[in-house]
Amino acid sequence: MILALVHAAAAAAYTLVDSGVRAQGRAGAFVAGADDVSAQWYNPAALDNVPGGQVKLDLWAASQSAAFDREDILGTEPFGRAVTSADPVLEPAGGVVFRLGGLHPALAHTTVAIGLSVPTGSDYAWPAEGAQRYALVSAQVRQLYAGPSVSQQITPWLVIGGSLQYTTLSVKESLVGTLCNVDEPESCGSDNPSDDVGLAITAADLARVTGNFGVLVRPATWLTIGASAQPGVHFEAAGSVTSTISEDNQTVRPVLTQASFTDKDATVVVDLPWTVRAGAEAKIGERVELELDGTWTGWSETRSLRVTDLDLALETLPDGPLLGKDILVTDDVELATGFQDSWSVRLGGEVAATPWLDVRAGVYGETGATPDAMANASVVDADKLGGSLGLTVHAGKHLVIDASGLYTGFADRTVTTSSYAQTALDVDYQDDYRTTAGAGRTIGNGTYLSSAWVAGLGLGWQFGAPVGR
Repeated sequence: MILALVHAAAAAAYTLVDSGVRAQGRAGAFVAGADDVSAQWYNPAALDNVPGGQVKLDLWAASQSAAFDREDILGTEPFGRAVTSADPVLEPAGGVVFRLGGLHPALAHTTVAIGLSVPTGSDYAWPAEGAQRYALVSAQVRQLYAGPSVSQQITPWLVIGGSLQYTTLSVKESLVGTLCNVDEPESCGSDNPSDDVGLAITAADLARVTGNFGVLVRPATWLTIGASAQPGVHFEAAGSVTSTISEDNQTVRPVLTQASFTDKDATVVVDLPWTVRAGAEAKIGERVELELDGTWTGWSETRSLRVTDLDLALETLPDGPLLGKDILVTDDVELATGFQDSWSVRLGGEVAATPWLDVRAGVYGETGATPDAMANASVVDADKLGGSLGLTVHAGKHLVIDASGLYTGFADRTVTTSSYAQTALDVDYQDDYRTTAGAGRTIGNGTYLSSAWVAGLGLGWQFGAPVGR
């Protein structure tokens, strides 16, 4: 009965852009040329680019607007267009970078950092009674990565780096399923609100460790090549699952003692994939830097999503047909995702317009990770194009101020071959209301529209003697 919910939990983890205001101003083209603490995320070897030491704090807001016009069903009332209206998500990041040369000559080319990185996503808040409700009503998914990093210059042309990242995942989501009569499978899949079963989950995994590994190669004074690899993470998020049956229901609700029941110790199992980044930055004269990057994320490795340790007991009335016997939902639920790998290309750069002002810009394109066969409103995903602008103000010798804005347009998408169906609770009224998870009507077909924006501000303090590349 929480089949769709599991899918929504992973799908909402897709990011709009990566972490860091300065990087966002270059549309994420920051693998070879990263020069602040966000190098921990893009390529830890690039910490070698940071001039001197640095303390940095970034804060940005992200929002995705989306609309879904579900395909109408012959013989029924047309579905109205659903629009999500969630508030912007505020995301922080930052940390501190130290050059260790002052401690010992042998550490002259060693740089360490400790910081926080946050991949940028968005919340969803669809209408509670909209036609999309069987895929998703609301979603809040948060991730963060924190920990130390180090870069070591091996030779003037080779730098290696690594990060140890403590990472967390929290999920808070809701959607709606539908009640079905197991003896009438041909009629299963009602859009009648009286058959609705509200499903909600709150879960978190606060104790996972991963890493990030990178390299810089400088074959010429004007050219830097960078690459990094970030392993996937296996999350087992512990939390609660709540089921709520409509008060208007005339089949199951009359035998229950109440409308809502909660299992407080379910587990959501999610595997997030590897990400590999590579890019090259060229210096053009003394004032211009231009970078071209590519990123691969292996979503196809996320073969299935599961809810385990499920023990949901629906209490029945002592004088009802079940004589107080609980209706139990205990089976693990597993969903094959159908995800496909995603690719992006990012072109960004910056110019030192004046001694106190750097101006940057970027563009990017990225493929969607959800194929038509799995399209649904739990995440409005499609091929996308974006553009960004940013700047850095050097306010005196030590203070730097970063600002950025990024807009993403998603390709309009009309889907006619989705197999994504309602979550159904199949009830056997002839066998003590025995219940199993099933599937109702297909709900993923229709037209999807979306766009997103991100805007951020960062403050940094430079200290120590600047070090050239």
